[in-house]
Amino acid sequence: MITRLNATPISQILSKIPFWANLSSEEKALVSQRALTKSFNKDQIITSDHSACLGIILILKGGVRISLISDEGREITLYRAHAGEFCVSTASCVIHQLTFEANVSAEEDTTVLVIPSSVTARLMEMNIYVRSFVFEQETERYSQTIWAIQQMLFKKFDQRLATYFIDAYQSTGKPEIKKTQEEIARDVNSAREVVARMLKDFAAKGFVEIRRGKIVLKNAEGLKKLV
Repeated sequence: MITRLNATPISQILSKIPFWANLSSEEKALVSQRALTKSFNKDQIITSDHSACLGIILILKGGVRISLISDEGREITLYRAHAGEFCVSTASCVIHQLTFEANVSAEEDTTVLVIPSSVTARLMEMNIYVRSFVFEQETERYSQTIWAIQQMLFKKFDQRLATYFIDAYQSTGKPEIKKTQEEIARDVNSAREVVARMLKDFAAKGFVEIRRGKIVLKNAEGLKKLV
C-alpha cells in the first residue's frame, strides 16, 4: 500500500481514476491496499512479452511508449501515453481482447500508479464500469495504432517527419526537441540514415537547425505547409 507520492495523499491519487466513484466500498479497499507506485528510468522496459504482466497503470510523471519488435529487431512505435493518462497494454494478460504482446518502455524518467493484474481481473469481472473503462481505453489506443500504420503506409516521409516535429512543438510549446537522430528515427518508424538525410534537407530549407542531441524548429509554418 502507498500512502503518499510527492506529499500527495493516496486518496487524491486514486480519485483520478475515472471509475473510482463507481467502485463498491470493498473494491475501493482492495485497490487502496494493493495499488503501488513504480519508477522507471528513461528507456527502461516496463512490460514486454518476456516479462510478467503488470496491470493497469496511471502515469503520474513522465511518459511511456508502446511498440512492437520484430524477430529481426526492428521496432515500430504504435502510440504513446503521457502524465495523467492510463495504459492498459501493461495488463494484456487479463484483457482477452488484446491479442498481441507489445513492449511498453519509459520515454523519460517515469513514475506510475499500478493496479496489479490480479486486482484488475477481479474488478473487470465484477464491475461493469471498470470493463467499460478498459474497453474505452482499448478503442482509443486502437485508433492511435491505426493512425500510426496510416502514417507509414500513406504519407511521404517528409510529411511524417514534419508532423512529428509539429506535434512535439504543440505538445511542449518549445521549439527545441531534445532527441537524438536515432531516437527520432525510432519514434517515426524509420532508419536513422533516412532521418539524417531529411533533416539536412529541412535545415537547408530553413525549417530546422540541427544541434548536438536536439533539433530546433526555425520555421514551424513551413513545416505545416508540408503536412
